[in-house]
Amino acid sequence: MELTELSYDQMEQEAQQLGLALPIEQTAVWARLEKTIEGKTPWGALRVERNGKPVAFVGLIDYQTHGYHYLRASHGPVWVGEPSSVDELDLINSLRAYVRKRDHRQVFVRMAVKADLPECSPTLSTIPYNQTVIMDISGTQDDILARMKPRGRRDVRKALRESPATYADETEQATQSFEEYYAVMLETAERDGFSAGTLQSYENMIRILGPEHCRVFAGRVDGRVVTWTIATVNGSAAVRYYGASSSDVPNRNYVTDGLIYFEACTLSADGVTTYDLMGIGNDFAPSLKGLNTFKTKFAKDVVSIAPDRDVPLRPIVYGSLVKARQLLKRGHAAEDAQGAGQTDKTVKVDKPTNAAAVRDDILPVILGGDVSSYPMAREFNEAYGVRSICIVPLPIRIITTSRFIDVHEVPNMEADTLREAIGAIAAEHASKRVILIANSDAVVERLESFASELPANVLCSLPPHDPMMRASNKITFAQMCAEFGLDAPRTEAVQVAGTDPIPPTSIPFPLIAKPAMSSAEYFLLYAKGFKKVYFINDQAELDQLWDDLRAEHYSGDFILQELIEGDDTYVDMITAYVNQAGKTTMLVSGQVLLEDHSPALMGNPVAIMARPMPELWDKVARMLESIGWRGFANFDIKRDPHTGRALFLDFNPRLGANSYYACVGGVNPMRALVDDFVDGKDDVQRTAHEGLYARTEPRLIRHYLVDEALRDEFDALVRAKKVANPLRYNKDTVVSQGIGRAMELNFNRKFAKYYPEPTAHAF
Repeated sequence: MELTELSYDQMEQEAQQLGLALPIEQTAVWARLEKTIEGKTPWGALRVERNGKPVAFVGLIDYQTHGYHYLRASHGPVWVGEPSSVDELDLINSLRAYVRKRDHRQVFVRMAVKADLPECSPTLSTIPYNQTVIMDISGTQDDILARMKPRGRRDVRKALRESPATYADETEQATQSFEEYYAVMLETAERDGFSAGTLQSYENMIRILGPEHCRVFAGRVDGRVVTWTIATVNGSAAVRYYGASSSDVPNRNYVTDGLIYFEACTLSADGVTTYDLMGIGNDFAPSLKGLNTFKTKFAKDVVSIAPDRDVPLRPIVYGSLVKARQLLKRGHAAEDAQGAGQTDKTVKVDKPTNAAAVRDDILPVILGGDVSSYPMAREFNEAYGVRSICIVPLPIRIITTSRFIDVHEVPNMEADTLREAIGAIAAEHASKRVILIANSDAVVERLESFASELPANVLCSLPPHDPMMRASNKITFAQMCAEFGLDAPRTEAVQVAGTDPIPPTSIPFPLIAKPAMSSAEYFLLYAKGFKKVYFINDQAELDQLWDDLRAEHYSGDFILQELIEGDDTYVDMITAYVNQAGKTTMLVSGQVLLEDHSPALMGNPVAIMARPMPELWDKVARMLESIGWRGFANFDIKRDPHTGRALFLDFNPRLGANSYYACVGGVNPMRALVDDFVDGKDDVQRTAHEGLYARTEPRLIRHYLVDEALRDEFDALVRAKKVANPLRYNKDTVVSQGIGRAMELNFNRKFAKYYPEPTAHAF
């Protein structure tokens, strides 16, 4: 084959004359965009000929990274006809010779090669895929809908009926400022565990490609962007290139279904006939399998494409890169720990203390797929070597890429949907004891509504209804504390509903205000800017809060509590388990070192020092056993820095999002659960030793430790390598470990924005 250099404009013109549609990445406008990105330079476009006739075209970008260069042909070469494996091999050999002669710096070429040729290697980086979903969006809106699978049509119709969002083409608005959309991307990146591009990178893409080649579609609820898409367009073909969505919006999955349908209809009206939703998973790309259920419903068939592969040009150098990558994979959990031993490979406190052989008689099923679900699945895996199933509509990416978690996708988390999904799993695994666990108040409430109807092989640890209602309400919990001799802050209950004036509080300012219960009704208000916890300075500010809540027709109760001074390090936590016989068989505790300070997650621990608290354990056990509690319970406590009193703030009827801190203290909570329900044991487990649970880097945590004695204790744990991040598990895939690292680093941005320096009261 002969290779001839062309300009990008020439390549596009010649391809058009041959009736060949180039992907946008193989065009001049894309080369201009790549030129704005540091480390990327357009290298050239080539015509590939055989016997004087064009057989393919390819545009190449020079990537400079980590001290070496390589060429990338994104979605190229583009063939005039379907190539055979011999054609692809001929082009590889010709391109090798051409590049070696012209540019000796290049180590390899990354290009699309359909055949599995020995001349190619798996890509050093990125996640290539060989199948995608392409929607046929020609014709009418009804035509577009008819070409979907039945469940796609069902979900889109449900979105049209129930989605609270309104959709629009907001390309012009996004071109003027992308900041509002970028905030949603940062939230998505944090939730799903990846690193977002810079604001400027998205702005450059929209500006340089222009409205002819780049469109921004958005869904809004009450004027606020909750979901958006950047779609690229080239001729009659479009690609759903980037997307982001907020988690604090009801029916988030249907909101996105509605947006995709709106995009397809809008692009179709502009003459676009195909809409590529990008890659899905299979044995070639197993880490992408979590995308399949959602994407494949929009088309009846999947499309095979040529995946990216690396073609080495300098085999010795490329081989050294492969070896370095292998070493990086093996030591990924140890990277950038700054001498802190922040890897599970060196952690001495979170290994199963009496690990048994892999259990084949139990199947954990977790209702949810968020950042609290992954550690629970990890706890089951560490204790019993088992895989867990997460029932969830949209699992975060660290779960979809995990090797010890399977996903059972559902359209929503409503009671009927959960009942059906649990029944199907129980029937499929009839020989196993299905251990059901939920870790959010809303899901616990739904599970309780049908717990009595669960199949016989499903085991579910739920507290009785009356104790759960009493404990979950912060008003009655304060009364319960007084009954059992536990201290609680001074508390007032406020009925927000109605029109009568709410009298002024008698609690001195500043004070704390928060909903009396974590209800679904209040959860919906997060999307409108309401907070989990309020720091109120005066009566006028409090009255404004009441007005705002009534304007939203909020019908729940609020509580006001005296402000207990002290920063995050004055917060303690106790987690307990009461077995079916009414005996408290697990008591673990820890001192919080740092909490999340973003509005919707205020108060969620980020770092906990596991430590025994026997002076409180007996009191907690007596209260739980006296009220008839069963299952897990989690308490938030704050120590008064002036008196040393331990004041109980909250009682959560579940394990808690940070359950893995118990493992750091030497106790795996899932052992308490399985001991009770499956093995009939009643051994008592308590925090055995100190250790550091840390979802972010130790250096960031240390910045907020103002007490010298506590800082010295912290440093000693770090030096002893008694540090564990629940989202970085060295037995999981490299991809999941990398996502855990990205989520860890994302806290640097959050704390810089919401809580840059420690304060005496943590607000």
